[in-house]
Amino acid sequence: MTKPPEPKPLLEADEVSLHVPTVLPGEKRILISSADLVRNFYLPKQERKVVTLLSGISLKLQPGDRLGLVGANGAGKSTLLRLLAGIYTPSSGKLVVRGATQGLFEVSLGMHPEATGRENIYLRGLHMGLQLSQIRQLVPEVLEFSELSDHIDKPFITYSSGMRLRLAIAVSTMIEPDILLLDEWIGAGDAQFNKKVKARMMSLVEKSRALVIATHNEELMESLCSHAMVLIDGKSAYYGKVDDALKFYSARKRKSV
Repeated sequence: MTKPPEPKPLLEADEVSLHVPTVLPGEKRILISSADLVRNFYLPKQERKVVTLLSGISLKLQPGDRLGLVGANGAGKSTLLRLLAGIYTPSSGKLVVRGATQGLFEVSLGMHPEATGRENIYLRGLHMGLQLSQIRQLVPEVLEFSELSDHIDKPFITYSSGMRLRLAIAVSTMIEPDILLLDEWIGAGDAQFNKKVKARMMSLVEKSRALVIATHNEELMESLCSHAMVLIDGKSAYYGKVDDALKFYSARKRKSV
């Protein structure tokens, strides 16, 4: 009896790198001087230098995988998440994504201060790639979760910071993706509402087919993740079980002190 073929990974990154051009102080004049801009096009100029943000990253996400990204600030965790989300295009290597991804990076992204709360639900939903009909169906759920029904038709700019965060979280977490990408755990200042957010976030994690999370909270990573990748200067220094990865990272930090 032949074995059924193994399912293809939800996500495959093969030797993925990301290079971006740097802007030298003298080159900033091009942005404000039309004459310099013309000269930049037609006269010989030096090649622009590039900086490498990610180098040779390889990973696979199978259904059920929970991957944590470990590293110091500037190691490339957030950059890798945005590359997996499709915000950045790899400069080299191959990235294949089989499924819908949702990156929860800046939950207030797409919110317009002059628009009403209701209008912002639609603006943020469209930014997330939803159809108008989908957003319309989700509006009652957003209102119930955010507890902002009495204020939803007021301008977003009149909301307190807590109300803005409530609406942003409610909208950003209203869909369940195949691959959930988290840049730190989402929380809210209000203790009671934070319980709802935690329950919503845990539900998203449980229902997602795969998770990638970058966090400095090692207890959270141990509770959520099965594997982890240690990033150092944009390179994968270790990729394995989460406990082993955290031990590797801790040992590296002790050596560098």
